Amino acid sequence: MNPERWDERFAAPEFWYGTRPNDFVAQSLPYLEGCTTVVELGAGEGRNAVFLAEQGLTVTAVDYSKQGLQKVQKLAEQRGVSVETICADVLNWQPDRQWDAVVMTFLHLPPSDRPKLFALVQRILVPGGYVIAEWFRPEQRTRGFTSGGPPTPELMVTASELQYHFPQSGILHLATPVRRLDEGPGHQGLGATVQLIWRKSTE
Repeated sequence: MNPERWDERFAAPEFWYGTRPNDFVAQSLPYLEGCTTVVELGAGEGRNAVFLAEQGLTVTAVDYSKQGLQKVQKLAEQRGVSVETICADVLNWQPDRQWDAVVMTFLHLPPSDRPKLFALVQRILVPGGYVIAEWFRPEQRTRGFTSGGPPTPELMVTASELQYHFPQSGILHLATPVRRLDEGPGHQGLGATVQLIWRKSTE
């Protein structure tokens, strides 16, 4: 869990998680109709951020890997779009603005740090804004899937954890599929994931 490790991985010329967007993010686009701004936390090399910019959204990509963010800009330039990049650790990041939507895919943190991430996500959303997120769940390890993810189940997220930290009145989609991942060399094969779409109250 350090930026140097990710800098080393992202310094390679190939895109570790590919350049196509995460399938769940792409399938969730209808929820972003009417949204103007979106921030991706743990944006990595930019596959989702650039895709969202291509849909006409104003996109901010946040990651603590400088190498990753350089590839975000490289991919955005290749695709003819603009993406704002911010180099920051999400656990220490204190933005002074809000976004219409927050996107996260496979942003895995230790159990003690995840409540802080979940609180940040809700704080930086405008009223009525959306969270679109996907993680590996513990079954990724306990059932022996080899498509990627953290080394231990404790670093993965459960549906019950999300139900606890996100007000249930805003949960629009909460699912635990086993699905086939095809995301560069980093995510290949069947994976046990948990998916969340949540809308912040307007009250």
